Formats: sequence, structure tokens, C-alpha cells
Amino acid sequence: MKQIRWLFIFILLPLIVVGCATIKGTVSGGKYQSPLNNFAVVLPKFAGLKIQDQNDNAGGRVSFHGDFGNLRAITYLRLPANSESTLKDNKKRDAAYSGFLKTYAVPSLFSHASKGTRIAHEEFLGEGENRAYFAVINIPEGSTLVDLKKNKRFDSVRGLLVFDKRGFMYMVESQMNSVFSKVDSSSLKPKQLKSSQSTLKRIKDSMIFK
Repeated sequence: MKQIRWLFIFILLPLIVVGCATIKGTVSGGKYQSPLNNFAVVLPKFAGLKIQDQNDNAGGRVSFHGDFGNLRAITYLRLPANSESTLKDNKKRDAAYSGFLKTYAVPSLFSHASKGTRIAHEEFLGEGENRAYFAVINIPEGSTLVDLKKNKRFDSVRGLLVFDKRGFMYMVESQMNSVFSKVDSSSLKPKQLKSSQSTLKRIKDSMIFK
């Protein structure tokens, strides 16, 4: 059986904290509020939900982890005061969105943790205020689940959605593979891409921007 081949144990990454004891943001009414008060987001309904966040005055990141390899995260960065004119230009806006992933997130967040991180898919979605950059990345051994047969972590395959809102650039993440679903980033299916896009859009729609 497929799930038998997915032997695993649960491990917690060093930065993950149990519950919400040490986070900088606040949790109330089923929502997480960022320390910079720029957004709030509905908490995911993960079994064994754990929250980890960090920030400074320029931006921050919050991640939500579940017991079955679930992961959602939001990275946010304050935009320069003169960025509004750039973002009004469609080509420059698209370049800024993809550049946020390729020149900031990949080297600073993902490759720093796991060398060999690659972008497996990318495309732009929507128009006008709904414009966003969608990508799928593969992070070697980036999952919290371990394959006992190979004695190493599974790769993490994540869908990403980059957009700007009220003076901040945002990148929403959602893990595509888990205990219950195996995703091969080298042979992504249209159904898997659509499912990831829908999940990311739901997360974005659940965010309240201030």
C-alpha cells in the first residue's frame, strides 16, 4: 500500500514552538495578528497546531505546523516609500513579485536551510488588484517527516503566492505534500497546481489587511 511506503516519524524543527507560548504576534478569536499589526489571518485547523514567528520593523514571518506534515506560512516585508509608482507599472510589478521569491526568499529563507532548493513551476495569476505570482518550490529534505527506510527527511514541495497589499509585499506558503498525499515536483499535474492555487487563494482571502 502507498501509505505503508510513507513510513515516518514526527520531528520538530528547532524554531518551532509548542502552542503559542513564545510568539511575538497575538492569537485571539481563532486568528493570528502580526506583531506589526499589518495583517491578521484565520488559524488553520491542523491537528497539534504549532506556531512560530519572528519579525523586526522591516517585516517578518509566521509559520503554522501540524502533526501530519502540514505547513502554512506568511512572509511579509515592508515596501520602500517610493514603491507605489513601480507597482503601478505592470511589467515592473511582475518583476518585483518574481524577484521577491528569486532574489530574497529562495537565498535567504529556503536555500539557507536546504541547498538545492529549486523553483519547479511559476506563473502569474489574475489582473489588477488581484494580480499575484504563483510558484512551486522543491526544498530537498525540507519536510518535517522522515522516511525511515532512507533515514532522511522527505522533500518539501510548497506552493507560494506573492502579492502586495497596503505597503507590504507578502508571500503565502502551503505545503503540497503530507502523510496523506505524495507530490513529485518533477512531474506536477494540472490538478495538483489548481489545488495548490485554490488553497493559497483561500488563505489570502482569510487575511485581514490593516
